[in-house]
Parts: sequence; structure tokens; C-alpha cells
Amino acid sequence: MEKRVLLAVALSGLVLVVWYALFAPAPPPPAAERPEPMTRAPAGAAVAAEEAGEKEAPAREMRPAVEAARAEVPGEAVLETDDFRVVVNGAGGVISSIVLKGYRDDEGNPLELVSGGGPWPLQMSAAGPWNDEGYVLTREGDELTLRWSDGEGNWVEKDVALGPGRFGLAVAVRGGGLAAGGGVVISSTGAPAGGKGGYFERLSALVRANGDMERIDAGKAKGGQRFTGLVEFAGVEDQYFLKVLLPEAGMDEVAVVDEGGGVAVVAQGKGAVVRGTLYTGPKAHDVLVGYGRGLDRTLSFGIFGVLSVGFLAALKWIYSWAGNWGVAIVVLTAALRVVLFPLTHKSTVAMRRMQKVQPKMKAIQDRYKERAKKDPQARTRMNQEVMALYKQEGVNPMGGCLPLLLQLPILWALYTLFAYAIELRQAPFALWITDLAQKDPTYVLPVLMTASMFLQQKLAPQSADPAQRRLFLMLPLIFGFMFMSFPAGLVLYWLVNNVLTIVQQVATERLLREAPVKG
Repeated sequence: MEKRVLLAVALSGLVLVVWYALFAPAPPPPAAERPEPMTRAPAGAAVAAEEAGEKEAPAREMRPAVEAARAEVPGEAVLETDDFRVVVNGAGGVISSIVLKGYRDDEGNPLELVSGGGPWPLQMSAAGPWNDEGYVLTREGDELTLRWSDGEGNWVEKDVALGPGRFGLAVAVRGGGLAAGGGVVISSTGAPAGGKGGYFERLSALVRANGDMERIDAGKAKGGQRFTGLVEFAGVEDQYFLKVLLPEAGMDEVAVVDEGGGVAVVAQGKGAVVRGTLYTGPKAHDVLVGYGRGLDRTLSFGIFGVLSVGFLAALKWIYSWAGNWGVAIVVLTAALRVVLFPLTHKSTVAMRRMQKVQPKMKAIQDRYKERAKKDPQARTRMNQEVMALYKQEGVNPMGGCLPLLLQLPILWALYTLFAYAIELRQAPFALWITDLAQKDPTYVLPVLMTASMFLQQKLAPQSADPAQRRLFLMLPLIFGFMFMSFPAGLVLYWLVNNVLTIVQQVATERLLREAPVKG
């Protein structure tokens, strides 16, 4: 029994990485070049608009035609803070650019959140002249108003202003006639912001409605998905960034539609009004918590997210005085090994005791080997003798496994933290490691990690079963192969953890030699 338990524990760590190796999202197609802001409504959004148009439209309010030539300011206006720069375009009345100043893309340029090719934020989802013609754009301080009307009962008004928080925009869209029938594009994405997203890359729509959050990966919203009720936020995400609307008033419906390899989110407001705060920024835990509504749940830290958040806080504190995120990972790993030393020491001692009684246990099993296969009573007597041996020798067959099982939540919390913490994005460590969120381009770290796992296996208590020994020696190769594509920060953690485990194993051996295990 103890052999099976030990095997299960050894393979538990493998499960953590095999899941992502098998089910990691496929890379998205490359982003198309950005066209001119004047675009027609995208096909998927138009479908959503046609279905939404089946609802009873509000009575037409006749307004005089508004021509772009009457604009009091040029066709573009900029809203700017220390954190972002937003371009509002009168051509189609959309947000054509959102640049985050504190983040860089793969080429080192300020990071652009609006994907080329649209659909654009604040674009009407129903196809029509309201998306192609110019809007009159007026400005009062940091508040912009865009107006369009054809004089035949179709009209649209859009307001954009600096909103709450560091990355918030206050937006409102109102429409009449056919222009009000299809809703408003909240956000869309066709490629990760800033370029390559790495092994854990993600492109998804997010909707939290009626207290539940649903994530729809790009390419999996065929035919569209609709959400009604209390919508707390809705938008799109990639691995590190969000574009989501936190509505002020009730929403009739939120639709998620596929858009050429990406995904778009369309909002239909009550009374043909969509109003709220458009958050366009990083998935930074402290920032998201400030916005409320469970926006921090968009961080993919999983079932042990509380531990991940705690470790993130510890990493930030270490970074505040170390000044290097790689050093912070090393220090945190060492601190965890110190805290967990009593558990791991107890596990090693228990496994050594099990190793000592292996010959006696094997003798019992050999004595009943043939009879136990056919006679249930003989099998029962064999198990009773094995348990009596455990009791006589003072050995707990689970003593070496339980301490390891208690560490699995910690391992999983760290695993997800290193995969999705934006703090590690483009963070250098030393020498050739210039981005802890990307794989090691030289594969030196995975090779060192594999070698450390081999040495760790050699020093660990060996199973009496030759097949199990061979399996344990194969695990470092399996891990090393998969870790070649993992973020350098995660590989660094695993390498440091292995080295410290080896040191601990050597220390435990010395302690056991000085105070031998009593038989």
C-alpha cells in the first residue's frame, strides 16, 4: 500500500504541469494591421444586433441631422493621465487607441490595448451609417461628447470622460431609432496586448452576471452567448490585461460573439442606454480589488487563490528591498523551505523507517505470495501480519506521505502565481534571463533543474521495487522536457526548491547518523 501512496505523491507534482501541457490554449492568429477608424460593424456583432433588433425598439425621436463639418474641434481628441492615453475618434465615434504608459510591448513601445482591425470600443454593434459617418466631437475639460444624427429618427450620443481609479473611463452611449437596436461594443480582442503572451497565454471574454463569473475562450462562442440579469462587469482579457465595463445601471443583455479568431462583448442597456466605468488596465491584484464587484476574480489563481495572493504580497515586500523579482523568488523559496522544514524532515525520517522494514515486509509478502492470489483469507492474514510489523517497528505507512500532501496547496498556489502575476511580466533577473514571464531562451535553467531533480532522486530513500525506481528516475526527464516552455520565474523557483531540498536531505542524513533510527 505504501508503495502506491508514495508513487501517487511523486506523480502529484507531475499533474500540476501536465494539465497545462495538455490543455494550454492555442496561440491566436497574428493581429491584422490597424485600418482607418471608419469601419463597418463586424459580422458577429451584426448577427447579435439583428437578433437584438427583434426586441421592441423605443419610439423614434426626431432630431436634426448632425454633420461632421460642424465639429467644434478636430476629428480626434485625447484624454490623458499619468497612467494612460486614450484617443477618441470622431470617425465612427469610437475609442481608437488606449495606451498604458507604465507597460511596454515586445518592441519596447508603450503598450496598446486596442487591437487593430476592431471592432472598436463604443462602436454600435448594428451595421449602419452610425458606424461609418463622422460624429460632431465637443470637449469641456476632460469630458468629450460625440453626436450623430441622420435627421430621420436615427441618432447616437456618446460621452467619454476620465473616470474613477487609475485606469477608469466614464462612458455613456445613448441612441434612437435603428441605431439603438443592436447595443454597444464594450471591448474586443484579437491578439494578446503587447505581443506574445507566453505558455499561459489567454484570450477570453469575461462576464459576471447574477454573482457568477463565466470565462469564454476565443473561438468557443460560436453562434454567440447571452447573459441577462444583474451584470456586474463584462469585457475581454488576455493573460495580463483587461478591458471590461462596470455598468452603472441595469443591462438588458450582454452578448459574447466570435470575431475573426478573437472575441467581442456587446452590451444592450435598458432604455437604449449603456453607461458605466470602462476599466482598461493591468490585472494587478491591488488595483482590481479597489474597483470592487469581484473584479479581482479575473486573476486566474485558482482554488488556492488566497495562498497565491499571500505569496504575491510577500514577493512584493521582498522586491521592495531586494529590487529584483528573481532575487525575490529565491528568497521566498528559501523562506518556505525553512517554514516547511519540520514537515519535510518528518517525512524523510518516516520514509527511512519504511525503508528499514522493507526486507521484513517483503519476506511476509513472499511467504503468502501464491496463496494470497487465490485465497482471500490468506490475503487478509498477510495484511494483518504487515500491520503488526508496522506496529512492532513503530512505523506509520502514511507518515512519509501526509507531510508531502499538505504541501500540494502551496505548490499549486505558487505555480499559478508565477503563471499570471503581472509583476513578473518583462521582469529581468540576471545575465540572459531578461523576462521571468517568458521561457529561458537558452534552456540553461531547465537543464539545471533536471540535473538537480536527478540528484534529488539519488539522495532520496529508494523503493525496493525496481520498476518504481526506474519510474522515479524518469520523472526528471519528463519534468525537464515540459519546463522548457514554462516561464523562467517558475523554473527558477523549482530549481532553487530542488537545491534546498538536496541540502535538507544531506542535513537529515547527518542527523539520522548522529541519532540512528531505533528499530
